[in-house]
Amino acid sequence: MPSNRVMAIETSVEILESLGDLETAGVTELADAVDGSKGNIYKHLKTLEAADFVRERNGRYELGHRFLEFATEAKWNRRIYRVSRHPIAQLANNTGTTATLVVPEGVDGVYLHTASQSEKGVMKPIEGRRAPLDELTTGLAILSQYGPERRREVLLDLRSTEEAATEFEARLDRIQQRGIAVQSEDSEVAAMAAPITVDDGRPVGAIGLWQRESDDGNKRVESDFEKLVRNAAATVSNRLSLSD
Repeated sequence: MPSNRVMAIETSVEILESLGDLETAGVTELADAVDGSKGNIYKHLKTLEAADFVRERNGRYELGHRFLEFATEAKWNRRIYRVSRHPIAQLANNTGTTATLVVPEGVDGVYLHTASQSEKGVMKPIEGRRAPLDELTTGLAILSQYGPERRREVLLDLRSTEEAATEFEARLDRIQQRGIAVQSEDSEVAAMAAPITVDDGRPVGAIGLWQRESDDGNKRVESDFEKLVRNAAATVSNRLSLSD
């Protein structure tokens, strides 16, 4: 383990991640999940419980609600979240589906906000969920706006070879020219996404749209939806260019 990392904290993080996956678990299950001793895992759980990060019910543990406090602060501290809430709500309302805001964090895209008007046909994403940028439609919209050096740097992290990165760059060039990324078979389920940029052209996020199953193949609806997504992203970009 690198000297600048603390193993005890890493264990606590692994416990929390395991609880997120399992929803509820006992000490033995968690010890198996993180490959630790039951005695050590129990001490971690009691420390986390004292800080309200986990809670115990009948010998089983689950994530505590204190995480909501941190999540709310993390979102509200991002100006892109504050200025995009209304445009995203309007987009979801006008299309009858789910609209999302994804922001880049390293080579990942993170769902920062969602708004949904759809009751079926699409899966509502979980805010805070993350995935590599090249696996998300919104991530492709973000990647397409990076300058050549930054784009190459990220792609070399995400792709195994120079050849694979170069091939993927051609796809991003097409998205950049079109101004919108449209779902492909190997992407996440967002049907389309448009980038959010600031004054220097740097992408700071993307707005994505889940399309209803009943609209699949309807070119007029697809065209209308693409326009709405572009407009929402442009609105947020413009608001970000204004001073607080």
